[in-house]
Amino acid sequence: MSLPHLTLKSARVRLTLTYLSIIMALTLGFSAVFYHQSITGADAGLSKQIQELRDNLYFTTTANLEQIHDVELRRFRDNLLAKLALFNAGMLTVGAATSYLLARRSLRPLEEALTSQSRFTSDAAHELRTPLTAMKTEIEVSLRDKKLDTKEARAVFRSNLEEIAKLETLTAALLRLARRSEKIDKTNWQSYKISEILQAAYKRLADKASAREITVKLPKTKAVVCGDPDQLVELFVTLFGNAIKYSHDKGDVDVRVHETERKIVVDIIDSGVGIADVDLPHIFERFYRADQSRTRSAAEGYGLGLSLAEAIATVHDGKITVKSTYGKGSTFTVTLPK
Repeated sequence: MSLPHLTLKSARVRLTLTYLSIIMALTLGFSAVFYHQSITGADAGLSKQIQELRDNLYFTTTANLEQIHDVELRRFRDNLLAKLALFNAGMLTVGAATSYLLARRSLRPLEEALTSQSRFTSDAAHELRTPLTAMKTEIEVSLRDKKLDTKEARAVFRSNLEEIAKLETLTAALLRLARRSEKIDKTNWQSYKISEILQAAYKRLADKASAREITVKLPKTKAVVCGDPDQLVELFVTLFGNAIKYSHDKGDVDVRVHETERKIVVDIIDSGVGIADVDLPHIFERFYRADQSRTRSAAEGYGLGLSLAEAIATVHDGKITVKSTYGKGSTFTVTLPK
C-alpha cells in the first residue's frame, strides 16, 4: 500500500471518529436532558399521587406511602436507564456506520485528486525518462566507439536534438496544464468572432492539411464568444490537429457552427479512422493514447492535447463532447457561452 493510501486511510479513520464523537455527544446530551426531565416528571407525578392517597386513605401510614414512592421511582429510573442505554448503543452502531460513510464521501474528491496526481506524476516521469534514456544510450555507445568520426558524431547530435525537442514539447504542455489549474483572471477577456478564432487555428495547421490534401471547410458566421483568444485558438488547434491527423489522405474535415439562445456550438467532423468504444471514455485523460485502435501516427505526441483542450473549454464555462464510430470518423463538439 502506498503512502498516499495510508495517509487517506488514517484521515478517514480520524474523520470517522470526529463525526462519531459529534453524533454521540449530541445523543448523550439529549439522553441526559431527557433522563433528567423524565425523572423530575415521574417524581412530581408520584408525589402528587402519594399526596392524594394520604388525603383519602386512613388505613395506611406515611412511611408506607413514602416507601411506595421510592420503589416506583426506582423502578421507573431503572427502566428508563435500560432503554436509554439500548438507545445509545443503537446510536453508537448507526452513528459509526453513518460517520464512516460520511468520511468516505467527504474524502472522495481528495482521494480522486491524489490518485490522479499520482498517476499524472508517474506518467510524466515515464514520458520524460524515455527521451532521456535514448539520449544517454546514444552518447554512451558513441563514447565507446574509438573510431567515431565527425559524420557519426553529428548524427548523434542531431538525434539528441530531436529528443531535446520532444522534451521541450512535453515540458511546455505540462506547464500549460499547470497554469490551467491556477485561478484564471477574466478581467481582460473580450468578445471575438468565432470565425476569426477558427481561421487563426486553421492557419497553424494549413501546411499539414495541404501536405496530405485534406480539405478543412470553415463556416461563415457572425457568432461571437467572450474569452482569451490565444487559449481559444489553442483549443481549436488541438481539435483541428486531431481531425487532420486521423483523417485519410485527401479527406475532408467539416467545421460547423450553430447558435442557441445562450450558447455557440462548434462541430469538428472528420471521416477518418474513428475511436473505438473502449477508448472513447478515456480520451480526455492525461497521457491517454489509443495507439492500438487508431493510426500509427497516434504514437506521436504525449496524449496531453485533449486534456488541455478540455481544460480551456472548462475555463471558458464550456465543454467538449465527442461522438465517434470506429472506422467511420469522429465529431468533436465544443459548446461555449455567448
